[in-house]
Amino acid sequence: MAACRPRLPPPRQRGFTLIEVVVAFSILAVGLGIMMQIAVGAMRQARNATEFTEAALYAQSLLDSIGVGERLEEGGDSGEFGERYRWDLDVTPYEAFSEGDAALVPEMVPITLYRLDLVVRWDRGVHTHEAHFATLRALTPDEGLR
Repeated sequence: MAACRPRLPPPRQRGFTLIEVVVAFSILAVGLGIMMQIAVGAMRQARNATEFTEAALYAQSLLDSIGVGERLEEGGDSGEFGERYRWDLDVTPYEAFSEGDAALVPEMVPITLYRLDLVVRWDRGVHTHEAHFATLRALTPDEGLR
């Protein structure tokens, strides 16, 4: 006679309940939403950086050409870079010496300093963005064309 084996209960089927599936999909949806917000923010920052870099390159080009070929004078000017960027420039005399500098008399220094303040503006949607740039330009008082 064969040995009698105890009868095992039938194997239970294992799986996920409906609540577990819903919770898993909810966590996935929240995670994907957060990741999309991060990606959109990164793209916005890249666009801002690109626009500011373009404005800075235009500003550098303009500031490098100011006073070349004609004498720099006090006043203001404005214009456009292409269709998108607008600029305003103010040129003002700059006094480099304070009243406490008794040893340095401005009349004895053979240069005139001008401060160039440049504002570049551009529109994106309903918002106007701007970048400010400033530099000093030194001229000799009797300097002709540069």
